[in-house]
Amino acid sequence: MPSTKTQRWLDLLSFLLGRRVPVPVEEIMERVPAYAAKWRDGSETDRATARRTFERDKDDLRSLGVPLEPVEYSIGGGLEKYEGYRVAHRDFYLPYLRLIAEEEDAEPPRPYRGLPSLELTAAEAELALEALRRSSEAPAFPFASEAASALRKIAFDLDLALFPEDPVIWVERPGTREMLAHLRILSAALLARKRVRFTYHGIHRGRATERDVGPYGLFFQRDWYLVGQDADANAIRIFRVSRMEGVTQNTRAPKRPDYEVPDDFSLRNHLDRRAWELGDDDAISVEVLFDFPLSIRMDRTREGEWVRDEPGGAAIRRFRVSRPDPFLRWILSLAGDAQILEPLELRDELRAMAERIGALYPDQAVVDV
Repeated sequence: MPSTKTQRWLDLLSFLLGRRVPVPVEEIMERVPAYAAKWRDGSETDRATARRTFERDKDDLRSLGVPLEPVEYSIGGGLEKYEGYRVAHRDFYLPYLRLIAEEEDAEPPRPYRGLPSLELTAAEAELALEALRRSSEAPAFPFASEAASALRKIAFDLDLALFPEDPVIWVERPGTREMLAHLRILSAALLARKRVRFTYHGIHRGRATERDVGPYGLFFQRDWYLVGQDADANAIRIFRVSRMEGVTQNTRAPKRPDYEVPDDFSLRNHLDRRAWELGDDDAISVEVLFDFPLSIRMDRTREGEWVRDEPGGAAIRRFRVSRPDPFLRWILSLAGDAQILEPLELRDELRAMAERIGALYPDQAVVDV
């Protein structure tokens, strides 16, 4: 099975972080598993595909703030010049947080060699933690989840014995036990080729519906999803397991399969999809106009399907959208450089979403959509 985008990123990062000198592209293609399969034994087309995948992954990592930088270096006394890539530890990792006590004179050992440290007094650390606690608990604070994440991470570096509250190291997400029970039933049904029934709370329909599905596969992409043949729609649909209730397996003729998975079905065709593509409803066709230079980025990242170019470097691309809400949120994140052309109903939904967000933050500029 091919690696997911997240796996490729982690493989590339771990490879570069393990090297102290810049690594040429050819070595990356041969040593990182996600690219090596096509690079070593494939045709010229496969090698070109592997190289394009690396270029997309490199751009994605940079957009996430990873300091993946090209570096020119030479060998043979400067006679041969090459370009390689590296991820510097000092730029990639945050500094180590260390508490200092007034009575301590000796310099304690630094746990992370090669990384800088940031020294805090007990009073400063207490203020920092309190600020993070308050920020994470403020319902209207747009970065509350990030503050909660920072609070959990900082707890590992600071001595929490100085503070009255015990740290929360791990808490199961709500519904984890129910999710596990559903996954066990779905997995057993998939192996036995037995149909399953469940109540599904779809986002787009806005109501609960009863579903009869023949499972074709399960996969995890930030959450668990079931791919299967929906009896009512007579088509393959994708269901989010966390939106299921009352999952049951057909118990009739337990030794006899209820269905067969088609020979041309491949679970890999459903991996690495965007959030708006993971839905159980019929997809709608959406055309979006991307202004220049965003149009160049959309072409390089292969977002949607190219329709035509427009004057000034703009471009129109077509998307298949099963879940409008995440798609509209993505369009809003592009800060007005993308406009929905069709369907008009979805454009109206985008404008209504922007107005609702603007009402929550009246002091901020509203993006024109």
